[in-house]
Amino acid sequence: KTNLKKMAAGIYNFLIEQGATFTRTFKYKTSGGTPIDLSSHAIRMDIRSSVASTTTIIALKKGESTSNDSTITIGGDGSNEILVTIDPVDTANMSFSTAVYDLEIEALGVVTRILQGKIRLSKEVTRST
Repeated sequence: KTNLKKMAAGIYNFLIEQGATFTRTFKYKTSGGTPIDLSSHAIRMDIRSSVASTTTIIALKKGESTSNDSTITIGGDGSNEILVTIDPVDTANMSFSTAVYDLEIEALGVVTRILQGKIRLSKEVTRST
């Protein structure tokens, strides 16, 4: 049994700058503010053009890297910080205007969606040739 309480996923919308390294840190705590240790949890995040899309723009999993080293890692004093990093090569390959994502954790077979939202892409002007 886990100490995670089932709550609706939080909504967090953000911007990715095409061609730049993207990083975001999310802290996961109980409703009382106690850090939840995520070191033994599976964590994954998909970005898709729409909720119904069967194709991912990028799929990230804790402990696995894309070919360009985009990944999800865990850190912080209580191992409750989720660090999402998307490499500049991966962001340069993005071409959407808006997309959707969600971030899930899994512990002991229980999957909890903790965040979801929309992503806007700020198009790059300066490109290496």
